Amino acid sequence: MGNIFDIPLAEARAEMLALIREVAYAEGDFTLASGKKSKYYIDGRRVTIHQRGAVLAGVLFLEAIRDLLEEGGEPLGITGMTLGADPIITATATAAAAAGYELYPVYCRKEPKGHGAGRQLEGYLDPVKRCVVVEDTATTGASALKAAAAARAAGIEPLAVVLLVDRGEGAREAVEAAGLEFRAVFTVQDLKGE
Repeated sequence: MGNIFDIPLAEARAEMLALIREVAYAEGDFTLASGKKSKYYIDGRRVTIHQRGAVLAGVLFLEAIRDLLEEGGEPLGITGMTLGADPIITATATAAAAAGYELYPVYCRKEPKGHGAGRQLEGYLDPVKRCVVVEDTATTGASALKAAAAARAAGIEPLAVVLLVDRGEGAREAVEAAGLEFRAVFTVQDLKGE
């Protein structure tokens, strides 16, 4: 049996784009998590928890951060705000392992746990000194920046924010203003075919 993540990049991109359009994109009147109103909605979780979408997310996010894995240095973690980032974290860490890389999954709660160790971050924190923050979509970038702040508070340096789809409504500017690199697998223009 072969490596399920062994998919040519162009094929993975085309298949993921078609899947987003099929199961995650809707037009209408929506209020986004940021509070902004929008004429379209992208429910990225419907893609990243999809059995094929998870594999494609692993391939595409791994490609988006491969340079950070290959540059060496301190071990790299992958984090993001629960629930949207969780399937991306798992898929990417699994794809990385299949490709021979060490990428440590670190899950970020919205708030520190009120019992036990009281952590906001869970996962393989001990070896991680730097990380990427992932998200399915972003409008303002607030969720990704909150996860980046939680990483910093835990002594982990966030390097970049990587999105499945950039809505193009200010997230890039907010992330870059916070001193982080911004990367997106797709833009909303890709999704709309513009």
